[in-house]
Amino acid sequence: MPAELLEWDTAFFGFPIARVREPLLTPDAALRLDAWCAAQGVRCLYLLCRPDDPAAIRLAEQRGYHLVDLRVTLRWNAAAALPNGLGPARAATSEDLPALQAIARESYHQTRFFNDPGFPRDRVQALYETWIRRSVEGRADAVLVAADEQGVAGYVTCHRQGSRIGLLGVSSRSRGEGLGRTLVGRALEWFRSQAAPEVLVSTQGANLAALRFYQRCGFSLHDLGLWYHKWY
Repeated sequence: MPAELLEWDTAFFGFPIARVREPLLTPDAALRLDAWCAAQGVRCLYLLCRPDDPAAIRLAEQRGYHLVDLRVTLRWNAAAALPNGLGPARAATSEDLPALQAIARESYHQTRFFNDPGFPRDRVQALYETWIRRSVEGRADAVLVAADEQGVAGYVTCHRQGSRIGLLGVSSRSRGEGLGRTLVGRALEWFRSQAAPEVLVSTQGANLAALRFYQRCGFSLHDLGLWYHKWY
């Protein structure tokens, strides 16, 4: 199949959503994708395109795909030094969920889902609330939280598969106070305890604050991708 139906995205947003599986977008592949999406009733199709493939980029734009995000993936080498001066963090519990979901609601406004007006704003906010809940319930291998004087104020999710940091969120009241650095540093400690040779994290190219933050934590540029969405 040239694409795959995304069961979770489809169920969450309430209409069929798929992602391109073709390794290269060619004129023939674009036709196959449109025919397959028509047969499956797909309303939105995701495409992750290489930024060094100008022919595919031009074709995507000609075929009605719209750029919604520059995905930047950064890498931390497990042989590198950990960030210093870290505060405490602990494993999340179900009792933390109201605070974690409140943080999720106010974060991630630069993601591709917020950039695409085809997705209702309230559903996009609920997407990240659901994401952190499912992470605490076991979708992530570890969820670490840190607190300020008012209680839980940030979290980070860790995934063994792909050695990836998934979500990082810090309450607006605590930003700029080193809580994010603590969470990332403790996450890197966790990955090191799992014998991971490296750790990857992805963020938005427009989020310069996040890019600078991860670089200060010892990450370096690893990969770039262009997210496109096509609506039928």
